[in-house]
Amino acid sequence: MDLRLTEFQELLQSNAEEFLAREAPLTRIREIEAAGEHAAELWREMAGIGWTALPIAEEYGGGGGSLIDCAILIEQLCRAAMISPYQSVVLAAATVQAHGDEELKQRLLPRIAEGAIATTAAIERGGDSDATPLTTHQGGRVTGTKYLVEYADAAEVHLVTAVQGGEPGIAVVEAAQPAVRVERSLKSIGDTPQGVVTYDGAEASAFIAGRDAVDYLHQLGSAIASFECYAHAQKSLDMAVEYTQMRVQFGRPIGAFEPVQQRVADMAIQVEASRFLTHELIWQIGEGAWDPAQVALVRGITARAATDVTMWSHVLHGGIGFMREYDLQFHTRRGKEAALRWGGMREAATAIADAALA
Repeated sequence: MDLRLTEFQELLQSNAEEFLAREAPLTRIREIEAAGEHAAELWREMAGIGWTALPIAEEYGGGGGSLIDCAILIEQLCRAAMISPYQSVVLAAATVQAHGDEELKQRLLPRIAEGAIATTAAIERGGDSDATPLTTHQGGRVTGTKYLVEYADAAEVHLVTAVQGGEPGIAVVEAAQPAVRVERSLKSIGDTPQGVVTYDGAEASAFIAGRDAVDYLHQLGSAIASFECYAHAQKSLDMAVEYTQMRVQFGRPIGAFEPVQQRVADMAIQVEASRFLTHELIWQIGEGAWDPAQVALVRGITARAATDVTMWSHVLHGGIGFMREYDLQFHTRRGKEAALRWGGMREAATAIADAALA
């Protein structure tokens, strides 16, 4: 694939960078973190400039963008250390568009395009999102408990993995009903709002039947998380390069010393590999042709890169890099959270081994 941006993608990237620099400086990011809640006003602004419509086809009121177009916005959100439900919305919209029936698309996708938040609920006790769900869908009702549901209390629609008649699928549940109870879970390392959601016979407005839909949800979710890992590693590398050129020791910038150069080169290799692999994977999923084993491989590589590159960036920064007041910590925490989302390195290694031995 060609990694060069199209003219539209370059415009999308520059506009996103300008918007986030103006509307979401790090001072505001700190305020959002301190509040621990969804930044509703900022989300409305993002929807107003068409970001939420981008992953949705024009026939459903969207912007007709590709998954790669959405990835460009996700990268800018990560570089700005912005926490928002955008990744969840892209995942939900793409899943409905790929596997939902026409009635569901006509009803739900225009709402998402206008800014309605949709989130995914796939993790149950034990934390394995790939396991067969214990949550059930019977008679149009969903019963079960999901953990680590991002933006659970702000989302208007939940896409809940569940079993119907022994077959897994995805139930579409409106959040505004008494049978949907949201409790805040433990605070995550990346400060993304999360909740434990109990569905006590909650009414489902639709059910997307089939393991293919559930697998698509898991694999695209993993790919998006891998892309977030890359984006935070890239920003951490950029900060390290800038600092080593500026910081002077023994009369020379520390970047002039060979051990520092070698370490930065190692970091750059990890980041560049992650960049190519994540872009290729998201493009493949957008084209409808991907290998689940490749999803796991990319997951393992990028999860490692997010951890290694951000931590070595701290080392190269020295003491200032370990201060919470310094901005590098945003990308360390967000990158670590992304490395764990939808399964981390251990789960990826297991999936790779299973595929090799199959």
